[in-house]
Amino acid sequence: MREDEETEAAVDGDSVDTMLAEWRSEWPELDVSSTEVIARLMRTARLLEERFVAQLRRAGGVPIANLGDFDVLHALRRSGPHYALTPGQLRQALIVSSAGLTGRFNRLEREGWIERGPSPDDGRSTLVRLTEEGRASVDRVLEAHFALEREALSVLDPEERAAIRGSLRKLLVSLEDDTR
Repeated sequence: MREDEETEAAVDGDSVDTMLAEWRSEWPELDVSSTEVIARLMRTARLLEERFVAQLRRAGGVPIANLGDFDVLHALRRSGPHYALTPGQLRQALIVSSAGLTGRFNRLEREGWIERGPSPDDGRSTLVRLTEEGRASVDRVLEAHFALEREALSVLDPEERAAIRGSLRKLLVSLEDDTR
């Protein structure tokens, strides 16, 4: 790519194009091609997270503090009737990090989203359960959340979404296999 094309790409492109142009100028021999994908994934995830958190804070009722708390509620809601899981099951079901899970449980319980108690099947095990009010509130929040996800992806046609979905699934399977 010629220097004038690089400058034009940086102006007309995204923030990663600008970063790549800077690397080509500063250290032309350095292979930063992986950044074309990785930096875009990370920046996209951060921008989406900012949108999701802003929406959670605007939601009616008791606001959900952060995406980690939302992920706990999300996992409980999709677990089906009884809407209850053990802490271990929740750790496996979370999309975000399970760090600070006890703190999340304490906050969500204090705010009336969940309740904790002994499992009826095994008294030694604890269950985390959505309260009835928590389930109704989560349902309202989830509808708005999935609408925001659809809106964010509306710039992509169905074929583009399918290609990204397949590629990201392949990458995620590889990364998840590395953690097992």
